[in-house]
Amino acid sequence: MPAKRTRKTTEAPPGGIGLFEAMKGRRSVRRFQKDPVPREKILAMVAAALEAPRAGNVRNYRFLVVQEPELLSRMRGIVDEVLSRITGKPASGRITYQNLFAAAPVAVCVLGTPYESATDRQLRAVDPERHRIRRWQVNPGLQSVAAAVTQFLLAAHALGYGTCWMTGPLAAKAELESALSVTPPEELLTVIALGVPDTLAPKPSREPAEEITEFR
Repeated sequence: MPAKRTRKTTEAPPGGIGLFEAMKGRRSVRRFQKDPVPREKILAMVAAALEAPRAGNVRNYRFLVVQEPELLSRMRGIVDEVLSRITGKPASGRITYQNLFAAAPVAVCVLGTPYESATDRQLRAVDPERHRIRRWQVNPGLQSVAAAVTQFLLAAHALGYGTCWMTGPLAAKAELESALSVTPPEELLTVIALGVPDTLAPKPSREPAEEITEFR
């Protein structure tokens, strides 16, 4: 009888913190040490992301890991230049909520491709307006990407690293895509700053579960 095939994954080492502890302890980190993040640790985070729920069991995303200081600096320059044009103010040279990814040793760029379910195809054919609303308000493919990013962040925290899930850099989305050689149908959906935390701000409080839950 042939041996059963198993899927090869990169797993986090044993002895990590528990799931609920990771959820409660994770926070956005905006100041990082310069220590590099080992490749095997990043692959463990990606392996965790791959376990997230996905629409239609379709993986419509991948991770572009930027570690080269020159490319990180170039990306920051692009973001600063675009924001300067938007605000009409010269770039200050300071770390901001839009460019702080360049102060981390790693910027993980999450790339996505369009996803269309059987429901989407049917709606597009028989009810274009409902399809349009679903595309912008529901967007199952984007929800799949968000689920994967969430698990990436939790895995990073469990492994002792800090992250910041960033959409601010996407003010320069087209220019960053060009610099990263991202071409359609792929697009840049978010940037995750990743590294060893330098300082940790207090985590904002969360509401009690009872406050936001309704049972019927």
